[in-house]
Amino acid sequence: MINYPSSLPLPRLKDAAYKRQPNILRTEMSTGRARQRRKHLSVPTLMEATWRLRKDEATVFEGFVDHGVNLIDWFLMDILTPRGVVKHQVRFMKDPLENMKPISALVWQYQAQIEMKEYKAASEEEAAISLVKPHTVASFVSSISSSINNYLE
Repeated sequence: MINYPSSLPLPRLKDAAYKRQPNILRTEMSTGRARQRRKHLSVPTLMEATWRLRKDEATVFEGFVDHGVNLIDWFLMDILTPRGVVKHQVRFMKDPLENMKPISALVWQYQAQIEMKEYKAASEEEAAISLVKPHTVASFVSSISSSINNYLE
């Protein structure tokens, strides 16, 4: 799989926006209650991306879009998440060369919509560890065990 060129800056944070596709199936019951469940383990996430590139970077970017990924192929790109910058599989949903404009004689702006195959959120283990902080998992289990033993005595 092709990597996004390391010589190019990532999309601007100021203009970035993420939209995860719906993943909940809700069924209304005859009693008035509703049942909800996940449809899939993972769903794509869309990202609005804007690049501001110097003209030499713009040339590399245009070559990458047209020839590196042929506009339609998946590639690896670093994406900012709450966990930091994480490599994701992405592809262009809209051609960034359709929406480009010069900001000055030396700077060009490109906009595109990017599809992330699977947004990498915290794993189950990372979530569990963060829930029991500042304790470790071992100290949490130990305190639960001693509480149960005290209750049984």
